[in-house]
Amino acid sequence: MKRRILNIAAILIALFGVGFGIGCLISLLSSKGALADGAYTVTVCSTTDVHGAYFDSAYVDNMAAKTSLANVSSYLKELRSGGVQPVLIDVGDNLQGDNAAYYFNYVATDVPHVYPRIAAWLGYDAIVVGNHDIETGHDVYDRVAREMTMPYLAANAAFDRDENGRADMDENPKNQAVSDSYFLPYCTVERGGVKVAIIGMTNGNIKSWLSSSIWHGMDFQVISVIAQNLVDEVIAKEKPQLVVLAVHSGTGAEQADRENEAYYLASVLKGVDLVLNGHDHRPVAKEVDNPEGSVVLLDAGTKAAVVGQADFTLTVKNGKVVSKAVDYKLVPMDKYPADPDYVAAFKEDFNAVKAFANRPIGKLSDNIFLADALDGPSSYINLVQTVQLEASGADIAFAAPLSNSGVVPEGVVEFQDLVSIYKFENQLYTVELTGQQIKDYLEYSYDNWVNKTGPSYNWDSADGILYEVSKSAPKGERVRILSMRDGTPFDLAKTYKVAMTSYRASGGGDLLRDGAKVDPATLVIVDRMKDIRSLIGDYIAAREEIVPTVATNWKFVK
Repeated sequence: MKRRILNIAAILIALFGVGFGIGCLISLLSSKGALADGAYTVTVCSTTDVHGAYFDSAYVDNMAAKTSLANVSSYLKELRSGGVQPVLIDVGDNLQGDNAAYYFNYVATDVPHVYPRIAAWLGYDAIVVGNHDIETGHDVYDRVAREMTMPYLAANAAFDRDENGRADMDENPKNQAVSDSYFLPYCTVERGGVKVAIIGMTNGNIKSWLSSSIWHGMDFQVISVIAQNLVDEVIAKEKPQLVVLAVHSGTGAEQADRENEAYYLASVLKGVDLVLNGHDHRPVAKEVDNPEGSVVLLDAGTKAAVVGQADFTLTVKNGKVVSKAVDYKLVPMDKYPADPDYVAAFKEDFNAVKAFANRPIGKLSDNIFLADALDGPSSYINLVQTVQLEASGADIAFAAPLSNSGVVPEGVVEFQDLVSIYKFENQLYTVELTGQQIKDYLEYSYDNWVNKTGPSYNWDSADGILYEVSKSAPKGERVRILSMRDGTPFDLAKTYKVAMTSYRASGGGDLLRDGAKVDPATLVIVDRMKDIRSLIGDYIAAREEIVPTVATNWKFVK
């Protein structure tokens, strides 16, 4: 047995260098027992919120993408050529945000999805499920889970055994969940004999954003409620030397909220050596004080712009880890060129997406400047609300700017332009609200807007009614509704049909709960339609030319 291990190590040294070969030898020899005394090094690298940034090039004019997983591939090559075999973890939101993701999610469904193939090519050890991964729907994320060759983690996505919504994922044992978790709760890997446990969790606020039809069969637990017990269970069962908690949750602050728990988790959990997080697209690298000293918190931002890295040194005496030291950093990926081997490996996939994205669907007679929607009525939001009203037959439509920069140029509109107009796969819902609830909803939205509170994608305006918004009026008295758009009276007591996104109807942005004082769980939903981006595409394709016009049904006044 020892001779076989030594022969394997010799082959690995010849192929990959001394560092990697010796590391594997230590791993093989120590897997049967405790670590030998000495120093051990383990590097953990993370990405998060890649949002479809798979390719090194844009789909027009042969322009290079600023960063993508092709750049990450170059950095990983550099590490591995130097004998470092990182534990590579992604913290979620990979299946949405770019035409590449859309194409393989919904168009090229008869071929293997590109993302699991990319993840395998790059050598990821674990992938965490993000909220936008869930947003793609069961057909997509269940398919991706089946095709993953590494664990797909979300310990707090509890399997609801009272529903029949769970897809059969038994085809891939690595992604067959255990206990009450729909996805795998954790996994373990070894580096140089050191056992690393990776516990993954998705965002606990998913039910507030997404329709239950998208996540049926699951319930999403608050991470901080279950994290310590799960960490304790994993340590007791697996006896790892390092514990990594990877959560698709915003950084937040000392007091956690359901959406942003990472800082709080780092500050209170015992037994965790590293917290990786994402979701908020804000790179972070810091040490957080906690009951056992401090824990490193790493958020690798978005679109493969940086890689989070933590380099651990473990000291072992008498078979026990007696100390752990860690260096950490965020590594900018724009300093690394796209890996030509990666580009070649996925060239056919890129070409297929490029051909799809460049399909002409219609024409615009003028530019649509997306940032205009931040200042008041705009042609951008007018187009979205016109589509919502026509597709739904609703009385009133709510919409907010999802993009706050860039331009959709006049001339031929291609499919790729739709991502600029509407970058999320939100469905269109028709719901029932009273006139009073509509007014209160708008009061809440415009108070945020006037005070520049929160993200602009929560700054809803309305069409179907004529109204004015006073910037100087007190909170709750800003909105004066004059009439319906056709001039008929607007009635506070009447029930209206209102078109809004599935995100909003599920409680996203709190406009229903805190504005209209409507519990999203009791909201009357009249109709559910397909995703709004597709509806916009259908609307443009059905017309010879679209003339962008600024909305005239409302205005800001002093």
